[in-house]
Amino acid sequence: MKKKDPSVKAEQKEILKKLSTLEDLLKKKDDKPLTFKEACTYLGFAPSYLYKLTYKKIIPHYKPTGKMLFFSKCELDEWIFNKSGERKTKPATAGKSEELKENEEEEETEGEMQSNKSG
Repeated sequence: MKKKDPSVKAEQKEILKKLSTLEDLLKKKDDKPLTFKEACTYLGFAPSYLYKLTYKKIIPHYKPTGKMLFFSKCELDEWIFNKSGERKTKPATAGKSEELKENEEEEETEGEMQSNKSG
């Protein structure tokens, strides 16, 4: 086996670094801030569930004024793909994930509250 020339290795590292920078710039080009309502629509989440995710610091978000919530579209995409990748790589289990269980419990509670109001 031949050993690579150190200058070639350094050159390859530099090229990889530049490619990574270009990739980041391309992602940021399409990035735009989303309001809370836009993020709910984009993700397909109920407002109460999205608030829950932000409160628990599960989803990336920003509060520049300390009150209003904003989201980065690119960060949401990364979060989605990282979460879906985790599920695909985890071994299948008989039970449901904790996050899904909590969501279902929340929906049941909301449903009970609504039926109590109407009845």
